Amino acid sequence: MRSQLARHVLRRLLAGDLPAFLPPTLIRSRPTFRKYPVGSRVARTQQRRTFFNLFEKPPRVLKELSSEPGYDVLLKFNAAGNNVRPPTRVELVKAWRDLFAYKIRQGKVVNSTQALCAHRALTYLCDQITRSRDEQLTADDLRNARDCLLVPPRDDFTNHADCLTAIFKELRTRNAQVPKDFSASLLSLSQYGRALEARDSLFEYLAQTANKESESTRLSYFIPIIRGLAKEGHEQELLDLAAQAKKAGVEYDPNFHNIMTSYFADKDNIGETKHWFNKPIHNKLPPASMTLYKVLQFALRNNEKEWAMGIYQDLISKLESGPLRYNKPCWDTSLQWAVLLLGKGIDHIEHMIKVAQEHTREKPSSQPNIGTINSLVKVAIDKKDPYLAERLMALSYKLGFQPNYKTYMLQLEYRVLAGDLNGAFAVYHLLQDLDVTTKDRALPVLNSFIRALCAAPSPNHDRVLEVTSYLEERSVTLEPETVVSLCMAFLKNDEKFEVIDTLSLHTFHYSINQRQMVRKAFVDYCLDKNYSTARVWDAYALLRQFFPEVEQEHRAAIMDAFFERRRADMATHVFGHMRAHDNPQIRPVLETYVRFFEGIGKAPDEESLRTVHNMLKVDTTIQPNTRLYNAIMIGYTACELKYKALDFWTEITTSPEGPTYASLEIVFRTYEITSDGDKLADELWAKIKRMDIDVPQHVYIAYIATTAAHGHLREAKLLLEDADNVVGKRPNFHDLGTVFNALPSDAMKKEFEVWAAVEYPREWAALNNMYAKRSREGLAVFKIGRAWKA
Repeated sequence: MRSQLARHVLRRLLAGDLPAFLPPTLIRSRPTFRKYPVGSRVARTQQRRTFFNLFEKPPRVLKELSSEPGYDVLLKFNAAGNNVRPPTRVELVKAWRDLFAYKIRQGKVVNSTQALCAHRALTYLCDQITRSRDEQLTADDLRNARDCLLVPPRDDFTNHADCLTAIFKELRTRNAQVPKDFSASLLSLSQYGRALEARDSLFEYLAQTANKESESTRLSYFIPIIRGLAKEGHEQELLDLAAQAKKAGVEYDPNFHNIMTSYFADKDNIGETKHWFNKPIHNKLPPASMTLYKVLQFALRNNEKEWAMGIYQDLISKLESGPLRYNKPCWDTSLQWAVLLLGKGIDHIEHMIKVAQEHTREKPSSQPNIGTINSLVKVAIDKKDPYLAERLMALSYKLGFQPNYKTYMLQLEYRVLAGDLNGAFAVYHLLQDLDVTTKDRALPVLNSFIRALCAAPSPNHDRVLEVTSYLEERSVTLEPETVVSLCMAFLKNDEKFEVIDTLSLHTFHYSINQRQMVRKAFVDYCLDKNYSTARVWDAYALLRQFFPEVEQEHRAAIMDAFFERRRADMATHVFGHMRAHDNPQIRPVLETYVRFFEGIGKAPDEESLRTVHNMLKVDTTIQPNTRLYNAIMIGYTACELKYKALDFWTEITTSPEGPTYASLEIVFRTYEITSDGDKLADELWAKIKRMDIDVPQHVYIAYIATTAAHGHLREAKLLLEDADNVVGKRPNFHDLGTVFNALPSDAMKKEFEVWAAVEYPREWAALNNMYAKRSREGLAVFKIGRAWKA
């Protein structure tokens, strides 16, 4: 079974030390579920042992997790501007060495955040002012980092390119650069989106080193740049460099042939694809298998089957009696073409395999084997034909081919594609029996399998845990998409501790962008109204614990979501967590306070209101304005603390900014629940008329509702009838419902209903059709919303 963390334990880095996965502006200490770090946890002793203890389930096993060596030190260095003591130069050099030595040893990819930290540390260590003879990075240290950074990450590679540029610059400064360093420099520029820069660098280098290097070395520099230009889509520059490479003596070998042909085939450029494919290859070598497969797909897309048929027939003739007789990749390619181009079935494929065996019996290494079947299964997968793939697997058993690791991975892939999770899980068990180290190229398939298990209508969590355990034992970091699927499946099954384990094991190794993908899924979960409040709160607690960098915008959205659920207490906790955050950018601003007090209008709660109002009083970063006072009035009015709300109306009227239309609507609604509010409302309305202010409809209706709430039905009806003259609009059904709901007695409501049905028959009918009535405090009211807006 899966090795676990103790239920409420996070890694030491998640407890007291710096969270090594955060950018410097977000580094902070966070509270943990336990009051003491994992390392100092006292082991619980068994006081007595009885017979029945033998059958008890063993306690959850604590798995000690170690961070990637040196990474936390590099992060501390980047956090030095946040009142954190920076590491010493000795610590920084050691951290650099440890991190990249670990990456080389474990074969792990450097993520974009690690590349950013390494670049900043390198800039500091190599600065002329801070340079020290006693402790500095050696050329070998720089080259170790270079080799690691040349492996592309899954996310943004900008930081990789910048760090590599700094490494090559430092090697040149020390006069330590050798031809291999320059070759690596060209490769890094070419594969990280800077092929044009690599081209210019090559021409400059060739001019400076004329006759100082062997011709083969100089010519080897062209191909990575040509590949980079093709990848970036610089067509004219690609053609120009290809011509210059040919002029310089670069042979048109299968690799060069593949780059040029594949580029135009991907663009469906028929003329150029045929031109570059038909160009003679150096030493009359055959095209690479990947080139032939790419050309076949191109021909099928562009209705060039006749041209492809000529290529196929020429290939077959050379295989059966020509120079390609012992070329196994070409035999495998001919089988792929037979399936895709000719649509041949299993019987014909079996016959072709036997023909190949007959022609290559003198050279066993050239005979068809399980690799041949693997290439055909890949074709079936590309065709999205799992039935063909299954028949090919049956053929492999019939021919006596022994499946290998790749065979099982392909089988797993097409069964997942077919939605056959039971079959896929059976293949996974066969895969487990192989004593083979998990290959990076297989990881996407296993990640897809886990996601498919999680996406099932009723996920089998035991299977999910079994597969994840297999990968965890091999120290594999799951893809962010897979971690999202796992966490969502566990949350839906109330397996909170499995979520803790998953996040603890994997998110530490992610870059900022990868972490953003996972935390967005948690934010979306918290905002989904289909989940229970308890589950959403658990998700929020995990989000806050593992992702302290969650943006203020998302935290405020979660706060709003709790108000929608009528849980002002939870919304207050979310606000408090923002208020207490170490990062000033995440703390509440004026807009956040406004949103909170508006939320109290949806879910009145006096204790929550006073708690946040007290926070506001001591928040020196907030300069109150009319909008904030409006929001506070909303909160106190919703909690029926009307006189306290009116204190802020006084603040508004005496402020330089003065009231807004929203202020007028809010104060009328406050007067609605105030004992002498009718008189105050009349006085305010008279003042508005004297000042000849254009009043919007929502303010006018608020005044009418106040009049109705104090039992002045006749006046309310007259005001409604005069609406067209005052605001230029007749009352709509929402206005009628608002006034109806404000009336204080059933007798008045019945009288109003009779009157409205006669005076506003269409609007009243629409109100009755769209909104049902309910009983509130013994009185009938329509279920219409009356939003608060500051």
